[in-house]
Amino acid sequence: MLPAAWLIYGLGAAPFYSWGVFLPQMLEELGMSRADSGWAFGIWSFCGGAVAPLIGVCLTRFGPRPVFTAGFLTVSLAYYMTSRAQDRWDVLLYFGVFAGLTHTFSTVLPTQTLAANWFLKWRASAMAFLLIAAGVMAPLIYRFDHSLLAGGGTWREGWAIIAGLCAVLGVLSFLFLRNTPESMGQLRDGARSLDQLKATTARTVAEAHDEWVARDAVRTPQFVLMVLCGLGYAVPWGVLANHGNLHLLDVGFEGGEAAALLALMVFVSIFGRASGALGDRISPPRLLGFALAMEGTGMALLLFVRTTGQARVALILLGLGFGLAYISQAATFARFFGRRAFATTTGVRFAVGAGFGATIPAVTGWAFDTQGTYAVPFLTIAAVTLTGSVVAFLLQPPRKKQDAARQGP
Repeated sequence: MLPAAWLIYGLGAAPFYSWGVFLPQMLEELGMSRADSGWAFGIWSFCGGAVAPLIGVCLTRFGPRPVFTAGFLTVSLAYYMTSRAQDRWDVLLYFGVFAGLTHTFSTVLPTQTLAANWFLKWRASAMAFLLIAAGVMAPLIYRFDHSLLAGGGTWREGWAIIAGLCAVLGVLSFLFLRNTPESMGQLRDGARSLDQLKATTARTVAEAHDEWVARDAVRTPQFVLMVLCGLGYAVPWGVLANHGNLHLLDVGFEGGEAAALLALMVFVSIFGRASGALGDRISPPRLLGFALAMEGTGMALLLFVRTTGQARVALILLGLGFGLAYISQAATFARFFGRRAFATTTGVRFAVGAGFGATIPAVTGWAFDTQGTYAVPFLTIAAVTLTGSVVAFLLQPPRKKQDAARQGP
């Protein structure tokens, strides 16, 4: 099942990475400004985050398999409609709203939940394995998109291809994914008996708080601070998905070179994601702090790049930092709140961050349209990410009130 889930998640990332490649053509043909593009991508991000608590409830009630299947089949229609857009309002509606509301049903939250459901001792390793897929596939997606456009194809054909791909992934999800090991008469980590599973639990703190429920978890200070850390790693990645290609073109890189540099950033994120497996041996919050420090530094440096070498350094730091943070954030949530509350608490975190995900790409585009530079937004984002790094280094696991009472003063 894991190789199938790996492929499904990796190919399901195509819309995220293709948006920036298709964007220059879309801006020219549809008469959109950079602020318009930022709003479209921001609405897509906001809708995906706003619906995340519902996805968490669906995952808890129905499991990942039907959520994946329904999400892919529905979003395929949204991306096909995007390929038929005639103006910016169509893009805002079809891509921003329709695709935004449905795409998240088939991406990171169900994937992380699948790993949390099936693994305990090796949870961080399983998440790293699955989430590496997007990093592996992204360079291939960038190459395919650039080849399509360079060969005379259009952005409309690109979105139509993505729509067909999503439909196929929906079918594969139904055929190959399963909700839990218990549904197949198995136990987490391949344990042979409940006694063996309990022994694993006793040897790891990963499941120490499996009794948490979402309504209690979201009231803890740790949850609030983890939301800040989530913004620290997600916002730079989202802004670069929309403005990264445009920024590199602005500073003098050719289209093919800009695409290759962004592909490098995503490719090195594979190694960051793989390093997230260290969360089974090293405290995930500490790994998260280190990751955010790299990502924030890379975001600041990117503003000043003028040569290929400088761009590579900045984008490698961004890619490594994001990849490690991507896994460490999920592993930290699983360690702090356990399997029972994982999907819903993560969904709420996505929803809280949705407003920022919606507005920051648009504000970034507006800043460029009015000031002719990305200086203020890029440096502000870097500062937030570096602040999240400090917060992550200081995080400690939450304790339920009854646990604290038992331990005494």
